[in-house]
Amino acid sequence: MSLVMENTRTLASGRVIYRRVYPAKLRPFVPKQAREFKVSLGRKDAGIGARCDAAKRKYEAIIAEAKARLSGALTALTPLHATSLGEWLRAEMLSDDEEARWDQTERNLYDSVASQLDALGVDYKAGWSGRSKFRWSEKAAATVSGNLEVLKRYRATGDLDAIVETWGQEATELAATKGFEVRADDEQSLAIVCRALNDAAIRAGEDRLRRMAGEDVPTPAFPDLVLPMREVEARPALGLLAIFDGYAAAQGISAGVRNEWRKAVERLVEFLGHDDASKLTAANLRDWRDALLLETTAKGSLRTPRTVRNKYLTPVKAALKWAVDEQRLEANVASTVVVRVPKAAKLREKSYTNEEATRVLKAALAPSSERSSAKSALARRWVPWLCAYTGARVNEVTQLRREDVIQQDGVWLIRITPAAGRVKTNEARLVPIHEHLVEQGFLRVVETAVAGPLFYDEARRRVGEDTESRQHKKIGERLAAWVRNEVGIVDPGIKPNHAWRDTFKTIALEAGIQERVIDAMEGHAPNTVGRTYGHASVKTMDDAMKRFPRFNV
Repeated sequence: MSLVMENTRTLASGRVIYRRVYPAKLRPFVPKQAREFKVSLGRKDAGIGARCDAAKRKYEAIIAEAKARLSGALTALTPLHATSLGEWLRAEMLSDDEEARWDQTERNLYDSVASQLDALGVDYKAGWSGRSKFRWSEKAAATVSGNLEVLKRYRATGDLDAIVETWGQEATELAATKGFEVRADDEQSLAIVCRALNDAAIRAGEDRLRRMAGEDVPTPAFPDLVLPMREVEARPALGLLAIFDGYAAAQGISAGVRNEWRKAVERLVEFLGHDDASKLTAANLRDWRDALLLETTAKGSLRTPRTVRNKYLTPVKAALKWAVDEQRLEANVASTVVVRVPKAAKLREKSYTNEEATRVLKAALAPSSERSSAKSALARRWVPWLCAYTGARVNEVTQLRREDVIQQDGVWLIRITPAAGRVKTNEARLVPIHEHLVEQGFLRVVETAVAGPLFYDEARRRVGEDTESRQHKKIGERLAAWVRNEVGIVDPGIKPNHAWRDTFKTIALEAGIQERVIDAMEGHAPNTVGRTYGHASVKTMDDAMKRFPRFNV
């Protein structure tokens, strides 16, 4: 006897597909605004009819919810609603348990749950071997215990994906039947309801085990969903910009980074048309991400995925995470928003070749233009050489002050410190001065300089400019342009300033210097826990620097 099922199609592989087209007017209100509902029923077997009926019920539930949304009949769901729905689920589960306890025909409920636990790989049958017949209560208790173990593990490990996968459909359907809206594509609301249902199921499971142990656990009354849903006192809107300002102040973010990141949050507020963090959704952020990727920049090119991720989404994610940690927001809706950054083709190493390094350093020795200021000439003369012999970031060198060149234990050192400006790790470090720099007269330059920055004039700072001056950054930008335009190193595969860090490390490794010592001088974070113990002493670094070969120009 063949099985006849409506709205199904059998594929060549033998799998059966259930398909229903959504009415056109309801498509804006169904998950992902899809054109049709489609689900695989697997191959034809004894259970295909039940799976088909389940697919039909799911489709009808989606249609009912979409109609309610179209008519405006659903109410926006809040965390208070989610708690009430959880209590409703707990009451329902304990009520079903009460019926199954006294109705022998209902006991196959536990068999169904047991098969689910088998699929999850949960060993709930421990201690059953060797018996030919088991009392139903023993089997039921073990089954409930196994299910409870899974749900508790999800909660204990914070496995939100597993919780949403387990309870997602239940959450949307239960909320819709009670007149509340939980969209499958609204991760924030869906996660709140699913967590409430998971917690409620854990409490119900514990109650059922107490019953099986002989304790009298009454079935709670179904909550009156009208009362918990009454309007609560309105909370003032929490602004995205206010959240970011609080985050930046709490984290001690430097002025330059703070200003740049705040502009990104301002762009988001402009895109949204409001500054209310409670109204922000993951869908909003994905739309913003897509708009940024399609936008033409002032340079006439599209914004790169890396820029969108690092300069736009990163500050928003960080600020919202801080707000969640401070219990100012329920959830970080940005946590699931990603930007796919394709791996760039690598055409060469990021360090300078010997020929390129020699050209840059040789050009730095040449006289500067008469139009250059004394500080600019000094920067062009010494910054490339200092980068070459320290592996420091260019801005760490351009912000160097006279008082940052010190002598300790008979060793001349450069002190790279947040007191002079931004340091990526926000930690000061010492780097020995290579003897070749001493021979070239760097210490004499320092001795004759006045206190303060060596390579720019603080007096020329613009009135009202932030305390973290951009002057030293401009020096680095002009040096990069000089390498490209005047020295003639135009290969896009390297960054003119940053290439010195890779060059320094490459030469240091060739000289047999330990990587841990190199990282200490360059300011790299340890890549293992073991490397966080102890530190590279001045003597160790000085001995290493003496092994670092000279650049022969």
